[in-house]
Amino acid sequence: MNTSWVDQNFKTNKKRAGSCRGLGGRTCALLLATLMMPALADVITWTGAGNGVSLYETNNWAGAEVIGVSNFKGVPVAHDFVVNDGAATVGGGGGVGGTLDLDGSGSLTVSAGSIKLAANAIFKDGTVSITGNAFDSMQGTLDNADLSMSWGLSLLGAMHLKNGSTLVATWFAGGNGVSSLDGGSMLTIREDGAGTFNNNTVNFLDLNSTIVYSNPARTIAEVTSEHLANFTVNGDAPIVGSNIRIFTNGSGFTSVQAIPEPGALSLLLGGTACVLLLRAGRRKLV
Repeated sequence: MNTSWVDQNFKTNKKRAGSCRGLGGRTCALLLATLMMPALADVITWTGAGNGVSLYETNNWAGAEVIGVSNFKGVPVAHDFVVNDGAATVGGGGGVGGTLDLDGSGSLTVSAGSIKLAANAIFKDGTVSITGNAFDSMQGTLDNADLSMSWGLSLLGAMHLKNGSTLVATWFAGGNGVSSLDGGSMLTIREDGAGTFNNNTVNFLDLNSTIVYSNPARTIAEVTSEHLANFTVNGDAPIVGSNIRIFTNGSGFTSVQAIPEPGALSLLLGGTACVLLLRAGRRKLV
């Protein structure tokens, strides 16, 4: 065993170690350090033994008794949920609605079977990986969450990414709605065809969110000619160099990002200049 970490904690927690009755100082420090370690997330596996469709019903999961409630919709659950049953149909015909709050360290993995989302579904504060049959059943919101799809997304409706969320998929099409990126979120597309944004618009709501094409063969010219019409910036039509830019990022991938409009930038700079002049005038008067 490498004891250097224990020795460090012994020094750091010397007072606490000294208060352990009947234990050696180093043994006490090791015990205290172990107690301070973050708990490992429990792995909870889908069985469908409850109603067979509800994501939030604990009776549908093996090991879900650790959650302590019969239905965990909207309840922070820092656990690892795994669906690996090929017959699973999580969400049923209506789809999963409400919030799956993974509390910053939890995850949902669908490696077999299917999951369907309703329009009001929210994945929050965690990681979601879908390799099962769900490519045509997705919509809703990612709120500080990371979603990775082994396939593309043929959306049921709009998909919204906010608060630094990420989504990785082969394509992002369908839905007949307006999806959105906000809060420094990132949509990564692995596709190699022109149909990625068919029947779908992506609206940039801030200047930090990005669409990245991770296929290095996709050029700026191709993205501009094939996909620009599927983007908006705060609801406005995209104009390259005015409110949107298509560029090559540091990894060599073609990327899309909103930029300040020249008028807005001039207004901002003008306002800043006025403030500086006023401050200078006050200093002279003083």
